[in-house]
Amino acid sequence: MNILWRTSVAILAFVLPTSLLADGWEVDTQLEELASYGLEAGAPALNGKVTLIDFWASWCAPCKAAFPEMEKLQGEYAEKGFQVIAVSVDQSEKMMQRFLDRQKPSFATPHDASQSLVAKAGIQVMPSSFMVDRNGKIRFTHEGWQGKKSVSKLREEIELLLNE
Repeated sequence: MNILWRTSVAILAFVLPTSLLADGWEVDTQLEELASYGLEAGAPALNGKVTLIDFWASWCAPCKAAFPEMEKLQGEYAEKGFQVIAVSVDQSEKMMQRFLDRQKPSFATPHDASQSLVAKAGIQVMPSSFMVDRNGKIRFTHEGWQGKKSVSKLREEIELLLNE
């Protein structure tokens, strides 16, 4: 485990109260629409699309590496019914916005200021993501970011779910 990764995990453990690290989303969990969590900037509907829900923070080095790759995946598969929803868990809206101004993502980036969605999902590692099928069911989960290995795995999952 590299030092940036350990630092990101340690910071997450410090930032999120233990009460938020509850049982979370797992494979086969049927999700309700994210709009019910009061996310700032809203969130697109899940129904009918293969969706990567990614939890990130501006201070997370692996999150910074993941954003350009998620942008590529969004561009490659959007017309086939794929979308990325990258949920910020930043407590500081200013830091979140600074990050987004640099990255300029084309996908949805709602802010979970109340930490209600991150609590429900049980996020313990940054970034964490969930691949959701067209029916709103979690099919794959991911903790952390491993560069090309993560991209390859996501691409494989997206193609599988789009072809179902």
